[in-house]
Amino acid sequence: MDIEIKMDGKVLVKMNLNPSLLAALLRGTSLKAVAHGVPKSTPATKAQIEDLLSRIDGKSVVFLKLIAGKNGMITWGEMRSIFGIEDEDDWSAFSASYGKGITRAFRHILGDKSARLVWWDDDAWDDEADELDSFEVYVDGAALQALRETVGVTNN
Repeated sequence: MDIEIKMDGKVLVKMNLNPSLLAALLRGTSLKAVAHGVPKSTPATKAQIEDLLSRIDGKSVVFLKLIAGKNGMITWGEMRSIFGIEDEDDWSAFSASYGKGITRAFRHILGDKSARLVWWDDDAWDDEADELDSFEVYVDGAALQALRETVGVTNN
């Protein structure tokens, strides 16, 4: 988006603005998540996130706090470390237990059977890749902002 500011007919400022980047910085959203377009995490309030953190296990709380501190993104390697998952290929060790617990609690709090907090780009997760630990998981949009506020992460 090109912006030009004039005063008394003279150009003071001429610039090109990236609206997605600006919105992400103002919301505290992960810049990589912006590349995926519209936020994919179901919006939540600070009170709802506080409730969520009180209902889930300690490892899941650490996981969500790290996502908040990293501006909405965490790698599979970081997740494996938090949850004590040794096998790089064992996504089910997260999804069938911790992931399911987070999702169930989030859906119960929101009263929405399809609510989603944590998401990833299936196309980016290639089972044949050499470095699975670098694949990323996200929280974005209003849910990320509420999470950041709840855990005391401020926009920098």
